[in-house]
Amino acid sequence: MQIFQPTTAFLIMFVLCSQPNSLATVTVRYPREPVTKTEGLLLSLKCSVEYKTKDCDIEANWRYMNNSFESLPLMDPNTYLITVNETERTEHRERNIFLTFNSLKLQDSGSYQCEAVCRNSGTQAKGHLVRLNVTADPYKGLKASTWSGRLKTDAAMLALSALILLL
Repeated sequence: MQIFQPTTAFLIMFVLCSQPNSLATVTVRYPREPVTKTEGLLLSLKCSVEYKTKDCDIEANWRYMNNSFESLPLMDPNTYLITVNETERTEHRERNIFLTFNSLKLQDSGSYQCEAVCRNSGTQAKGHLVRLNVTADPYKGLKASTWSGRLKTDAAMLALSALILLL
């Protein structure tokens, strides 16, 4: 009997801080599935980071992995919008980091990763790579006319009929 489906499982990384008196835990989690969207659409990826408030001053963000597997910060405000909200619980906080693409481009395809660093201890937690596939818009560049030749003829005939009825 299979309990976890690999395509819907969440990757959870627990990292213990190196301080012996502290059991600070930083957890990074988000869906594992690759994402496929058409260019021009809006897309938002969510990463959740949990940590103990008293043990960590947390810094968390999304990063892009290039072809050389270098982790690059997402710095272009014309391409990415990163928003953060936080919920405080009894000794823990949950920080949600949203990476939003207002209008996907083909060059946005690639691997993205969420990571968190506990500034107090330097402890890091990184999630798995999420693959984003942006597909070409099949209708890009096509101009659809609402008035075909037949519709123009029908409209002209309707106007002529109305004119005849009025006379």
